Amino acid sequence: MSEVLHSVPSVSAIHFTGGIAKVSAIISAVGVVFFIIMYALFFTSHKELGNTFGMINDICVAVQYLLTIPIALTLYRILVVYNPTLIRIATAVGLVGLVSTVVLQLLLIFGVLTFAQQFLWITLAMIVGVGSWLVITGLIARSTGRLPNSLAISILAVPYFGYPLWAFWLGRRLSVW
Repeated sequence: MSEVLHSVPSVSAIHFTGGIAKVSAIISAVGVVFFIIMYALFFTSHKELGNTFGMINDICVAVQYLLTIPIALTLYRILVVYNPTLIRIATAVGLVGLVSTVVLQLLLIFGVLTFAQQFLWITLAMIVGVGSWLVITGLIARSTGRLPNSLAISILAVPYFGYPLWAFWLGRRLSVW
């Protein structure tokens, strides 16, 4: 297992991950649209309909971050040669954040947690866990020469709304690796 995680992924594996990133971008973009619709409806008399759009957004977030796990593992394998210690820490923190986000979203979707109970934890998982992984990965990726502007686009992805742009950008880059 250790040898697999420390070897550079094959070009076909990188291309496949690019496809996963594009799918994640589409799902995330749909989620962002439903998120906006949800809040727009909360300012009308159609609050219950807003909750329905919110649930669809929650499902999109869970799927989006589930799809980000193989992206994180592939980026780790690509970037480990550039800064082994930092990318190991960032990937570990990122994976904890990604898995926590998926689990917390599922607990919300299935009614185990309320939004109020989940809010602080999901915010920490997404901003501290996933956000720090995005920024550190973007910083290290700059040194490859193959992912220009990676730090800027990664920072853009941290506040949920920029994630679709990052995932689509990364998907395009990985698909032609």
